[in-house]
Amino acid sequence: GGGGGGMDDLMAHIYQAELNRVRFLIRAYYRTRLFKIEKHAVHVVKPETNEFAKLSPQEQKYATDYVNMLEEHFGSVLGQMPEKYSSMLQQIEEDDAEMDMVPEPNLDKHVFCRVREDRRDVMFDPNDPDNTMDLDQGDIIMVRYRFIKGLLEDGALDLI
Repeated sequence: GGGGGGMDDLMAHIYQAELNRVRFLIRAYYRTRLFKIEKHAVHVVKPETNEFAKLSPQEQKYATDYVNMLEEHFGSVLGQMPEKYSSMLQQIEEDDAEMDMVPEPNLDKHVFCRVREDRRDVMFDPNDPDNTMDLDQGDIIMVRYRFIKGLLEDGALDLI
């Protein structure tokens, strides 16, 4: 015998390499997700958005803790400023002013999606209602996120 030992070692090496590749991908995914949460943390935890509910409980805690840490850090500096310059959320302190310093995700960025279910006459651009497209299950498309947000929430598409 002994001829199969080399093949077993090779297969073990291939499996280990694949396992390392999957670990790398999962870590990269989590790093990217945490980066996006940090970049848009204040927007995510704002009560008027429903983005917070889309996070896992661990991500919700992370986002909340991150925003609290930012407020504490900036509060120590901004607290020394005159009242109308002391907000980390607004450039202009007015009753009806929106939080104009809160970075929000760019909804016009293009994304890749995989179609999960057939859809007919899908209108992507509301400014061009005559331009529709049929989506077949398994299709991969690239389109602006703003145009497919509803389809994602309905489960008709997956981001890839």
